[in-house]
Amino acid sequence: MKLKGSFEQAVCILLMLALSKDQAPIRSIVISKRLGVSDSYLKKVLHQLVLGGLISSEAGKGGGFLLAKQINQVTLLDVYDAIEGPEPIIKSTGIAKQIFFDGQFVENQEKLIFDQVYRAEDQFKAGLKAEVLGDLLVNPDGSHRQAIDWNQVTS
Repeated sequence: MKLKGSFEQAVCILLMLALSKDQAPIRSIVISKRLGVSDSYLKKVLHQLVLGGLISSEAGKGGGFLLAKQINQVTLLDVYDAIEGPEPIIKSTGIAKQIFFDGQFVENQEKLIFDQVYRAEDQFKAGLKAEVLGDLLVNPDGSHRQAIDWNQVTS
């Protein structure tokens, strides 16, 4: 299974928002510069996070993007679902039935294959659900990362 690059970017965006000094909104242009991606591309990722209920936007001069829920309530599965969608990773196209002639045998074998893939997907998603993004903000000594004024960061 292969994840889109936007999955990693989405995790970083959520962590940036969680670390924003005084929970101040962050403009998309600030985020895009930090991630090294175009603002137009970033807006697509931000849109997916908004639709997924993970962030919200605030209009106006001091506006930007904010977390929609506490970072300790967001799991990697939440990010995965927002970016990749809730659909199964694979669906049968029925191609095997077109190639081979024994329909029932092919159907049974195909079911074995897809059942295994679905079990693997369930395990993968269970692992993602167990990881909370807030845990990524804890230093090895147990202290929490300090808030950052992203508008003042130059490098």
